[in-house]
Amino acid sequence: VPSVSSIPNVPSAPVPSAPSAPVPSAPSVPVPSGLKLLDPQRGGGKPKKHVDKSSPEYRLRRERNNVAVRKSRDKAKMRNMETQQKVVELTTDNDRLRRRVEHLTRELDTLRGIFRQLPDGSFKPLGS
Repeated sequence: VPSVSSIPNVPSAPVPSAPSAPVPSAPSVPVPSGLKLLDPQRGGGKPKKHVDKSSPEYRLRRERNNVAVRKSRDKAKMRNMETQQKVVELTTDNDRLRRRVEHLTRELDTLRGIFRQLPDGSFKPLGS
């Protein structure tokens, strides 16, 4: 890459003169801070850098990126599989707990029915 001082001076293109008729300006619209307006002359966005796709540096960056992408996708698949496995385990556990609640509810209803059939005063609570 040549240094700036070794580049010969190139005459600049002539600057066009201002038009003689006044040009109407666009209405002034406040722009929120932190936002940039795109220059319609340039097409907006960042200018693209020229990349030499045959350079060893480019190939190395591409290979590293490909490895990183593969690793990221594999990691996402593993997370997905672990989540699905956890869903299966939790669903099974939830079903087991629901059956236990149903069983305990039936047992409680049975015991309540038995105590209702006892004559008043025949039940002595423990500790009295």
